[in-house]
Amino acid sequence: MALLEVNNIHKSFGGNNVLKGVSLKVEKGDVISVLGPSGSGKTTLLRCINFLEKADGGELVFEDKKYDLSRMSRASIAEIRMHTGFVFQNYNLFANKTAIQNVTLGLTSARRVAKDKAAKKAMGVLKKVGMGDYADYYPSQLSGGQQQRVAIARALATDPKIIYFDEPTSALDPQLTAEVLEVMRNLAREGMTMIVVTHEISFAREVSTKVMFMADGVVVEEGPAAEFFENPQMERTKEFLRLTGK
Repeated sequence: MALLEVNNIHKSFGGNNVLKGVSLKVEKGDVISVLGPSGSGKTTLLRCINFLEKADGGELVFEDKKYDLSRMSRASIAEIRMHTGFVFQNYNLFANKTAIQNVTLGLTSARRVAKDKAAKKAMGVLKKVGMGDYADYYPSQLSGGQQQRVAIARALATDPKIIYFDEPTSALDPQLTAEVLEVMRNLAREGMTMIVVTHEISFAREVSTKVMFMADGVVVEEGPAAEFFENPQMERTKEFLRLTGK
């Protein structure tokens, strides 16, 4: 049984059809990299799956429960989000809260976890991403890579069954990118289920179990990572990999 399945998802903004019937299946332990040129619909797909955007149509199956993406109730959205984490491109940390406060907030406010228990959990995940010594620092005192690691810790704190990453390194310089990717590699080794929208082709090749290549709102090609990179079938995929030097 798949952990997550998305079938025939559609999304338009005005007259612009951004997603044109995209489907995706995620097994437990999968690391799925979603590749494609800018404007291909990658981020919109991720945002629709996590209800940051409302899809116009499509079905989502999460742990064997079926949902109509165009008619999601607040209760259903809250129920699914209890088991998922989301890491944004630009961190989305609260500037007036320390690293540990940013991590504990979702536990104490949304999940009613006791403060002492939440603090212990937060410290554990901050240490996991190499940020234990920075628990009392504010975002303005941290580098972009450090802020993104705090954001990953925040996602981990809720013990999610799947984490969505929306281009988590695109705002970072190469050295800081390496820090964040190493944290993600470790999560992959530990069996964390992840969907990663990324331009980091080397990371996708190294860590992914599956790769999905999108262009113009559709899935052009998908398959096991090794097969995708070594023997792409579609000319559009071959062109994309040539242009990225991979």
